[in-house]
Amino acid sequence: MGSKQEFKGKDVDEAITMACDKLGIPREELNIEILSTGSSGIFGLCRKQAIIRATKKKLETGPAPQRQSKPVASPAVQEKPQPAAPAAVAQPTDEQPPPAVQSLPAEQPKKKRAPADRPQEPAVPLTPEILAQIKADLEQLLNLMGFPSEIVLEDINNKAQVKISGEHIEELITKDGQALDSIQYLMRKIIGKKFPQKIMFSIDAGDFRETRKVELQELALKLAQEVKETEKTRTIPPLNPAERRVVHLVLQEDKTIRSRSVGDGLFKKILIYLPGKGRIRKKPQRRKGRKEKLTIPE
Repeated sequence: MGSKQEFKGKDVDEAITMACDKLGIPREELNIEILSTGSSGIFGLCRKQAIIRATKKKLETGPAPQRQSKPVASPAVQEKPQPAAPAAVAQPTDEQPPPAVQSLPAEQPKKKRAPADRPQEPAVPLTPEILAQIKADLEQLLNLMGFPSEIVLEDINNKAQVKISGEHIEELITKDGQALDSIQYLMRKIIGKKFPQKIMFSIDAGDFRETRKVELQELALKLAQEVKETEKTRTIPPLNPAERRVVHLVLQEDKTIRSRSVGDGLFKKILIYLPGKGRIRKKPQRRKGRKEKLTIPE
């Protein structure tokens, strides 16, 4: 019982509560060593737990060694320490805290049931609180990146359309908008940590998204024409899901060609090919016995 044990929690107080529950004793009977106070991270991400090391205070083990030293003198003395049930009387005092400790697990299931009711709220329209939180977090993120900008939000069919404007638009849309896509991905993780319902939103910088959509449509049609003329497969570099959808939609009306996404992860390539030539098919192997029959003269 004297061995040290480590306990974790979102903060030091929660870690101590975990130790009390595990060891079945109140806080004042614990020796506590704080190993880490934890960290709330940034935007609720990269959070670190608090860690403590706890042991029972040596109140009960102190008199025990004295009783063991006396029995060595004479066996008769061993019978007297047993009536020393006064020490055993201390056990009822140890058994009194558990009822208070046992009440904690009874409260925990109630806390766990609460999130189970929250998934029923995804269809709830965007509230001013949600829109304000998206704007505040995005402003802070852009400031940390060194790109302070103006942000305007609009609720369109329960989807937040976020537009960034200012002097740093060029930095955000370079390399086909990779930085903008990364910001959007990170913001979805941040907002998902703060609200139980699924929040739909897209982030644009200037008119990049619309311009990019037109460029992808023109590129897809151009490569489709090359496929028809050369009968060779063409490839579009990795795109995010929204951009891949643009390509597939613009080509779906042309029944003479096919398009499909290939690769792993969020970003995938798109193959544009003629039907029957987008995949390598293995020719069925003929049995040797049949070849021999064909070569035998009549």
